[in-house]
Amino acid sequence: MKKSGLPMMSSIINNRKTEDCKSMRKYINLDKLVVGREAALPDVLDAREQRQEIQQVLISQHHLPVISFTLNIVGPIKVFPLAEKTFEEGIRLIETQLLAWKIPIREARQLRSHTGNEAFWAIDGDCRHVKEILCLLEDSLAFGRLFDIDVIQTDGRKISRSELGFAKRKCLICNQEAFVCSRARTHGVKELLEQECLLMSEYFAEQQAKKLASLSMQALLYEVSVTPKPGLVDRNNTGAHQDMDIFTFEASAVSLNHFFEKFARCGMENSDEPFSRIFARLRSLGIQAEQAMMKATGNVNTHKGLIFSMAIMNGSLGYLYANDIPYSPDQLLAINRQLVADVLEDFRNVRVENARTNGERLYALYGMKGVRGEALSGYDTVLNTALPVLKRCLDSGASINDAGVMALLQIMACSEDTNIVNRSSYQEMKEIQNQIKVKLANPSTDCQELLSYSETLDQDFIRRNISPGGSADLLALAYFIYLYEQSLLD
Repeated sequence: MKKSGLPMMSSIINNRKTEDCKSMRKYINLDKLVVGREAALPDVLDAREQRQEIQQVLISQHHLPVISFTLNIVGPIKVFPLAEKTFEEGIRLIETQLLAWKIPIREARQLRSHTGNEAFWAIDGDCRHVKEILCLLEDSLAFGRLFDIDVIQTDGRKISRSELGFAKRKCLICNQEAFVCSRARTHGVKELLEQECLLMSEYFAEQQAKKLASLSMQALLYEVSVTPKPGLVDRNNTGAHQDMDIFTFEASAVSLNHFFEKFARCGMENSDEPFSRIFARLRSLGIQAEQAMMKATGNVNTHKGLIFSMAIMNGSLGYLYANDIPYSPDQLLAINRQLVADVLEDFRNVRVENARTNGERLYALYGMKGVRGEALSGYDTVLNTALPVLKRCLDSGASINDAGVMALLQIMACSEDTNIVNRSSYQEMKEIQNQIKVKLANPSTDCQELLSYSETLDQDFIRRNISPGGSADLLALAYFIYLYEQSLLD
């Protein structure tokens, strides 16, 4: 019976991902990536003999099949940082598959050498089944074409792809059979090595962008779930809003997930461009994200301001990743500022009489810059006020919910929220700020009292139809950066 169409489908996926790799050429530097000790031919031949010896030792000791894993890296340098990272990811992926299929590992070994890293597993499972799931793993990943995974029976024979109905391995460049191109030496070492590095780099860039998107959505869901929040949608009520509830926010967050990934990729793939051009690209994506949000919520504006801010944050983190700049709050703040250096051009020549939006009117009246001002500061309120409060509360044992309430109150005390002014007045906003500052400054006020205070404020804001939406956005950003920092520790 003929196998399913999986190999054909995986070929389509791999072809598409190979095309995607072209976008990585902007920030791939082969000379910097491939740095390490060269492996001479005698060393490579010795390594091959040692590999076969380890395979035979494992088979004889356990009387079980053995998996042998290496990377197909062309050229004299077999081990360099990107290749090592790929090797480690390959080990993780293989062991994840074995665990998922409940295939016991009786022994695992690794061999680290300049001739190429190698991993071995003695496994208690059917050879053909194991080979099949590992072929499917290879075919599901573009950089899986760099994996050399052999499954060796107890008699020493390797199970081939072709005997299980899988297509032969394809050339990295022209997608013809790899054996044919290799025999004819159709492609040079440099060309092949560049493509290998592109495949590896693209995989990890995609992983990074997807991680940032996932953390972004998680932050949005955390923010809307924090309770009690003054005048805002939470798990208790809809605050000072009649047109939205917690489900509206959840639908909005899900609709934006794909765009968060696009924001990160924009920062990565255009990191060689001027910051003003990157920002323009992010804004274009942001407009598309707003449309998706409106469609998901039935034309209710749940996250318009936050889309703007998340575009900047994700774009900046993507930029840091592409340029191999280590993350720190100060580095992120600096990139944020450079991205939006010209953002106040939006307010050029704006006066009260020609203001077209509430934001322009408040800028003309009071010089309030709103979300643009926060961005222009590099999101200083988030990184140097809300984030430290959030981390301090969590470190002291507070729940993720209660820490969010504490951080929100701190944000409201120090950030001029245009949403509050739109629903009340500039003077009332200042009075609210001062009231919260007094409460926070009292050393005898504990967390439980502040939670009760936030609940009292909630009822007051609902009665007065006040909603600090801008502050809620900054809380979501604080959650996002906190979650990102935690991910770096994993």
